[in-house]
Amino acid sequence: MSLVGPNDCEKRDTASAYLLRALPESELYAFEVHLAVCDVCRQDVDELASAVDVLGTLVPQVAAPPALGERIKSIVRAEAELLHAAGPQADQPLPAPRPPVREPRWRARESRWLSLRPRIAMAAGVAFALLFGLAIGASLLGSATPATRAINAEILQPGVAQDARATLHITGESGTLSLANFPSPPTGRVYEVWLEGAGLHPRPTDALFSVNSRGSGTVAVPGSLRGVREILVTAEPLGGSPVPTRSPIISASTET
Repeated sequence: MSLVGPNDCEKRDTASAYLLRALPESELYAFEVHLAVCDVCRQDVDELASAVDVLGTLVPQVAAPPALGERIKSIVRAEAELLHAAGPQADQPLPAPRPPVREPRWRARESRWLSLRPRIAMAAGVAFALLFGLAIGASLLGSATPATRAINAEILQPGVAQDARATLHITGESGTLSLANFPSPPTGRVYEVWLEGAGLHPRPTDALFSVNSRGSGTVAVPGSLRGVREILVTAEPLGGSPVPTRSPIISASTET
């Protein structure tokens, strides 16, 4: 049995924010408890749910940063608080004057649907604004992300399989070297990454790596690539070396 009247629940304006998951944690549990005893709010949630579900298919799904979503959710919460402060009749159309006669059941259902249209329109508007904002935010962030260049490195080691590959991926001033179908370093040695600038000897790095049983391996190039012209790989003693002890087996130019 409902504990509130059929049309006078003061929490009806919370239904749209509840469906859009815009309620703060402090109000979410209280409203769910209220739904268990309020036929009016429970019927509002049931009738609005289908409209909110359809809205999710109108805009392509995109990823967005958490800060953007939280900012838009705060706007939704503020709108819900304003409606709550204005009272349960704030978004209801003015009733048309009617003679004091009892309406048929079908007309009563039609009247209730018409009274819910402003709520559905508000929920649709808020949801569309949220989805549109996320799409625009993701688009803007995506346009600000530096593009990644893939550079095919030169393999200098003789006797390597023809399908061996070494690729340098550069994003901004960062680089990653990926190997495929590449032989493991000789026993007692490890691959070491070197950086070479204009007119300078190769600088050692702490990037030591090997490949797995399938000949695949990936290593991040340490530091910034600003001023670096070439990235070299040699096979050095375990633990690395401060100076190259063997000729490079991989050479990748950053200016390609």
